[in-house]
Amino acid sequence: MNDSAELDAPQTWLDRQVHARPELPYIAPFMTFLALMAVGQFFEGPQHLPWLYTLRTVGALVVSLIFWKYFPPLGKPHILLSVVLAVVSTAMWIYVHKWFAAQSWYPKTQIMGTDAEPKDYYNCYEQLGRGWALWLFLIVRIGGASIVVPIVEEIFWRGFVLRVLIDSRRFETVPLGMYTLRSFIICSVASALEHPMWEVGILCWLFWNLLFYWKKSLLFMMVMHGLTNFMLYTYVVWKEDWVFWS
Repeated sequence: MNDSAELDAPQTWLDRQVHARPELPYIAPFMTFLALMAVGQFFEGPQHLPWLYTLRTVGALVVSLIFWKYFPPLGKPHILLSVVLAVVSTAMWIYVHKWFAAQSWYPKTQIMGTDAEPKDYYNCYEQLGRGWALWLFLIVRIGGASIVVPIVEEIFWRGFVLRVLIDSRRFETVPLGMYTLRSFIICSVASALEHPMWEVGILCWLFWNLLFYWKKSLLFMMVMHGLTNFMLYTYVVWKEDWVFWS
């Protein structure tokens, strides 16, 4: 092997894994988040939610940081546009869901991830009071939703899924933001499996995919996604509209 080939060869164990499986940096943070979320099924009762939220948030963040150097170029943040579109997205999430939930034909079971009963909502004021425990929880809950979740979801859904649906063999050669009708529809609908409010989840993902095709920037999507979650969860705490905790 010549010198240049040796320099180009993966140098660490993780380098070698990513070289062999280019999808790993895109999938690992998301799967870590889902796996740690599934841990909650083994613990009944609202008293477990604070540490379960902390576990999945920290776990997904650590894995994201481990793979960060393998992420594709993230692009520009487009801050002002992100703020405006986050306001639009937050309003969409709240008012579209409330409209659907008010319809007589809307499914009232949780089979499709619809609303829990009010008695099952997690009211952090009732569970934690209004002291330091509440503020620690809100930092983790809102901070995780505003920082960690956007990184994990954007890298997976728009960095990986949209491209692997175009070329499953060499997805990494597909330019970020490349459009096909098939990938656009499948990715938008598949996201509903992750979000409890499936109807607005599909609509929001359709909207956000269009924005990604426009700007072709993962960082823009992360910032807008994070701001949307921050605004939505701030609304939840302010108005005590716990149906939007998820």
